[in-house]
Amino acid sequence: MVAKKKREMEFRTVIRPLCRQGLVEHGSPMLLLGSCFTDNIGKCLRDDLFDVEVNPFGPVYNPMSVLRSLEILRDCQPIREEELIEVEGLYRSFLFHSRYSAVDSAQAADMMAASVLSGHETLKCASVVFLTLGTTRVFRHLASDRIVANCHKQPAKEFESRCLGFDETVAVLAECIELIRGFNPSARIVFTISPLRYLESGAHGNQLIKSTLLLAVDEVVKVFGEDVASYFPAYEIMMDDLRDYRFYAEDMKHSSSQAVEYIYEIFRASYFSPETEKVAAEARALTRRLSHRIVASSTEAGANEIAARQRAIRAITERYPKLTDAIRRYNDKNTLFK
Repeated sequence: MVAKKKREMEFRTVIRPLCRQGLVEHGSPMLLLGSCFTDNIGKCLRDDLFDVEVNPFGPVYNPMSVLRSLEILRDCQPIREEELIEVEGLYRSFLFHSRYSAVDSAQAADMMAASVLSGHETLKCASVVFLTLGTTRVFRHLASDRIVANCHKQPAKEFESRCLGFDETVAVLAECIELIRGFNPSARIVFTISPLRYLESGAHGNQLIKSTLLLAVDEVVKVFGEDVASYFPAYEIMMDDLRDYRFYAEDMKHSSSQAVEYIYEIFRASYFSPETEKVAAEARALTRRLSHRIVASSTEAGANEIAARQRAIRAITERYPKLTDAIRRYNDKNTLFK
């Protein structure tokens, strides 16, 4: 009689990868829009040389600002100088993060317009649009009667704050899906909930906010079907799998780099085919090499390293021509031969 194998004890809830391999592929443009967690995953995808457009407005957190951002991208709406505000000597927009600011209003508007155009082109042909939601709390600018994506530290008296209810959140998310599919019928939408803790609303308030988002996303996924919209459990991985303060950054609100790396591992296992994972591993090795600073490019050793990097880029694009656009985007965001 064969003895039964003793079941190993598990002292944590392990979130298993989804069975959606092939959804994310090299050479297929993707748009990532949402909270600062989007920037984290976007960087991982960029380092793996995927053709991604990440947060063309900077981080946006609430569903209404996500919808407004999508409307601007779809229509490629111009950013007018008269809509900008001056804060501490820099011109900014309530629709954009402060990274899109400049001392000259025309320069700031041009910077924003260029980002909108790039996002418009990506949305038009994206195979997947990832929407990461952070909060249901919205801020309405009283003077303009508009929901803002960023208050830019303006006086609280200039805004009215409230949380969206369940029905309202569902309606906004449904409109996001309809807008994307109306503009790009083949696009797939993947929702995630940001693990970022919004403690400004208190611990209980943060749970209510996340619960509303989770319920609303679940509802729209049911209504539209998983062939159109689906959900990636980044929030659950952080809260139920990792479930430890050591996986938070020093502010105890944001995910640590180790947590992001772990979540991205499950993301890769969920969406990459074996071939895509192979290409991504080679791409990752290249971008890690490129990220190292060349101390003295004018020396013989520096010149040799630059030449070696150029050969490595040529070699990988010859093997995988579909990486060409991603390498160009990576070059736009990074100095490859520094």
